[in-house]
Order: sequence, then C-alpha cells, then structure tokens
Amino acid sequence: MAPPYDAWDRLSDLARRAPSPHNTQPFRLRPRSDSEADLVLLCERLLPVEDRGNRYVLSSCGLFADALEQAGRAEGFAVDLRLRDDVDPAALRLDDGERLLGTVHLTPGAAPDPDAARLLLTRRTSRLPYQPDPVSPDRIAAFMALASSFGHHLIVPNDPDAVRWVLRQNARALIDNLQIGDDRREIERWTRLGDTPAHGDGLWRTPLHQPAWELRLAFGLPWLFRLPILSHWAIHRYLATQTGTPHVALLAGPFAAWPDLVRAGRLLGALWRAMTAAGVYLHPFGSTLTNPHHARIIGERFGAADGWLLFRFGHSDVPPEAPRVASVVLR
Repeated sequence: MAPPYDAWDRLSDLARRAPSPHNTQPFRLRPRSDSEADLVLLCERLLPVEDRGNRYVLSSCGLFADALEQAGRAEGFAVDLRLRDDVDPAALRLDDGERLLGTVHLTPGAAPDPDAARLLLTRRTSRLPYQPDPVSPDRIAAFMALASSFGHHLIVPNDPDAVRWVLRQNARALIDNLQIGDDRREIERWTRLGDTPAHGDGLWRTPLHQPAWELRLAFGLPWLFRLPILSHWAIHRYLATQTGTPHVALLAGPFAAWPDLVRAGRLLGALWRAMTAAGVYLHPFGSTLTNPHHARIIGERFGAADGWLLFRFGHSDVPPEAPRVASVVLR
C-alpha cells in the first residue's frame, strides 16, 4: 500500500528542522507521486562568499538527509535517498536557480518511532552560558567512536586552557570577519533583528543570544571593533555569554568532494542526535574555520590540518528554538 500523499507534508514538518549554515535551509522536496520526490537545492540560498566552494552548505545536505530519514522513522516510512554523483559544489552560483540533487523514495516501514520525532524536535543549538559540570568521559568516548565510524576524528582537548583559548580565538575571528566587506554583507543578509517568529529562516537575535543594538553596531560600524578598547570590550562581552563552557571540540576528516561533504553532514546529524539524547548541547563556531587565516591557527593548535567544524559543548538551560521555514515541500 503506497503512503498517503500528505506523507510529504508530515515528513517536512520534521525534516525542515535540520540545521544548515546561517539557517538558510536550501533543500526542498518536490513530490512526483505519493512515494517519490525530487530533492532540490535552491541556489539562491547559498553562501558563496563566506562559504568558499559551497562546502558547508552542501555538507548540510547530509544533515537534511539524516533528518529526513529520522522523520521517516518517526512516521513509519522507510526513506531511500539516492543522490546524483555529478554534483560539483564549487561550480554552483547564486543565480543557478534550482538544482536537482537526487530522488527520495518512500515505502512502508516499521511502526512509527516517537523517539525519532522527539530528537528532531528537541535538538537545539545552545548559545547560552553552559553549566561547568563536564560531560562524562564515557559519553565523550562514545561521541569520538561515532565520529570514527564515519572515518573522521573528534578531537576533545582535556586542558581547560584550551577551552579558554578556543573561546577567545573564536571571538577574534568574529571581529576579523566583520572587517571583510563581502563576508559581512553576506552574513548581514541572513541576520534578522526583529522579534523572533514561529517560522522563518536566517539568524534571529533571540536564538543568537545577542541584542539588536549590538548586531546593528557590528554591521553598521564594523571598523569600531578594530579599536583596542572596543575590541577588548567586545571580546569580554562575548566571552561572558560562553561562561561555564566545559568542553571544546574539533571534527576533522575528508571535507572537499561531494560524497565526502554529504558523509560529513550525516556524521554531524548523527552526532547531534546522540548529544541530544544524552542531554548535551553544542554550539558550532562556523566563522572560525571559514576564515583561512583562523583555520590555520586552529589546525596548528589541534594538530589537525583537516578540521572542518569547531564547537563547544556541554549542559545548559533549554535554549530558545530557532525559527525554521514553514515547509520544505514544493508544490
């Protein structure tokens, strides 16, 4: 018996929560029947300036694939995603329109799994201060083993000085990136200063844990942050939002070709779900590694030239939910 046509809407309500760089959520499903849909990339949602070579946005296809498969489990469908093998991330442009990435096939699966839905609904990025209590060594070892199963390395330094160094380095990278005009304008395009709505895309000030005046100052007068006094104030203010952080980590591994990018995204999806199940939050530091200068600094500190995601993790209060697009289904 074929799944009902509204299955795509039901899957969308969960899969649309998949994280993506700057919450652009560029992936869409175009149903062709009750059981088949195209997976489409909306190129207007790429970040070609900051995300050099479109690696991070295209890797989030793996995150979307992971979320879509978990949504299928939640609804009682088996999801078979078949991706094209001729995708060239670096060749994609903002004005390329829609690009077909693959096809999705649904078949009846096992009984609906409410835990799969729960993890998608409760997954969050927490930019709040963290509780200083460390995550247990056994859990960290399990996270590291999960990364290894995907052919990657999860590097978690035990040195508290390393935590402080990474937090400060990330603050410096944020300030440095504001000075790069094209990067700043691209980030500003996806930054929202109004009241946080139920649905939307981009980065909203409440989930960002930053007031609107501070964001306006950063985008409107970025040169001010080159002044030593204001730079020191901005770093100090930013670090105050990172208090209690017990752990930082670097994910390292293949992150260049299309299949490697999808696999890296699938890893991040699986890792994020494992952390959510364990009551652990993470906060990616995207701007640090998209800047080649700061990426080299991080690589030297961690002894890993192939690092692709730097983040902090630990326990925090439940953070606000970021708005997501209302649907990822194209009619």
